[in-house]
Amino acid sequence: MIARVIRVYVAAAACVVAGAHGAFAQSDSSRAQLGLDRVGSYLSYTTVEHARNGWELGGDVDVGSVFTPKLHLLAEANYLHADLHRFEPGEIAIPGSFHDFSLGVAARYSVAHVDRFEPYVGAGIGVHFLGTDIARSQPIHDDYTGAKLGGEYFLGVSFDLTRRWALYGEVRRMEVPPASRVTYRLGFFVRL
Repeated sequence: MIARVIRVYVAAAACVVAGAHGAFAQSDSSRAQLGLDRVGSYLSYTTVEHARNGWELGGDVDVGSVFTPKLHLLAEANYLHADLHRFEPGEIAIPGSFHDFSLGVAARYSVAHVDRFEPYVGAGIGVHFLGTDIARSQPIHDDYTGAKLGGEYFLGVSFDLTRRWALYGEVRRMEVPPASRVTYRLGFFVRL
């Protein structure tokens, strides 16, 4: 299972890098302007409420800065998979797993740029499309299916490997009942 996840992540990351090569980038980073700035991908360990064995993968596209060069807008896509950890009366475990595919937008504010490090904070909203294989308990099954609106906030730090390539680590809280979660992301991005 983990090997399959890693293969999917590597394939998605390769597509992001290939697509980034010919994209149009911002030409001046000293002032706020819209325009494709960077693309990235990540893999994360996730602690989901009422679940276990959670993992996520996804990517984002930085579509430029507004008001100030430090405030960037992101378009994001994310996929979560986790095993359910809920119980029926009498402590009988409800078997099954669920997934959450989400599309969202976020704002990221760069707090500082110290040497190669850039700490940042951000927040966003998204639409979450939940699905499940839970069959034993119909009320629980209904909770984990359908489209739901969710919010998120995060903090992280990026590290420049070169002028174009960077790694980042991030902690993100996503509020989307019943799949609210904390993710610990490791990813990379390439500046265009």
